Amino acid sequence: MVLPLAFTMIAAVLQLGLWAHAQQRADAVAHQAVSAARAYGADAATGRRTGEQALDQLGGALLKQPRLHVERASGRATARVEAGVPSLVPGWQPSVAAVRHGPVERLGAP
Repeated sequence: MVLPLAFTMIAAVLQLGLWAHAQQRADAVAHQAVSAARAYGADAATGRRTGEQALDQLGGALLKQPRLHVERASGRATARVEAGVPSLVPGWQPSVAAVRHGPVERLGAP
């Protein structure tokens, strides 16, 4: 009776760790994408390319089927990352999402 409960608790702690690590990686990808998209002279495609490079470096097997959306409009840049997370619990499909916003850089007279 105690052993199954112990295994369940261990699996839950490990799953929480996987989810938290995946969330941090998704946030890092969104941060890099929005930083590139909001730079002076950049566009949404620049942010998307940077975000895809970050996904290649950081995603690995931890971010399953990642989706990256970068937008630059109305003086703001937005990057959104959504992905699945490997599951230790059969039948459960955890996911992560990260959104970052920032104002677009502009040159102006001081």
